[in-house]
Amino acid sequence: MRNDIIRKMDYRAFEYRTNPVSSTHHDIIKKVHTVIEEYFRNRPECQVERKMYSSSSNNRYYSIKFATLDDSKMFELSFAEYIGRNSINYD
Repeated sequence: MRNDIIRKMDYRAFEYRTNPVSSTHHDIIKKVHTVIEEYFRNRPECQVERKMYSSSSNNRYYSIKFATLDDSKMFELSFAEYIGRNSINYD
């Protein structure tokens, strides 16, 4: 699996594009979104802000921002195969 579906924006924030560019991209987004929703359903104690927003270029994004670094790191470890860093090293 490509590791650029979810972008790490900073230490506690992640996002991914929800409007697909192809049918394959649609299938990947659908799979990732389903797994992410299940992840949060199983962790009601996780303090996180999740929202959809549109960019100026009419792209839609799902934004995830954690209250704590511990929750953020656990998410990052759980979804490492999908996460890209935009060529930025945050560690």
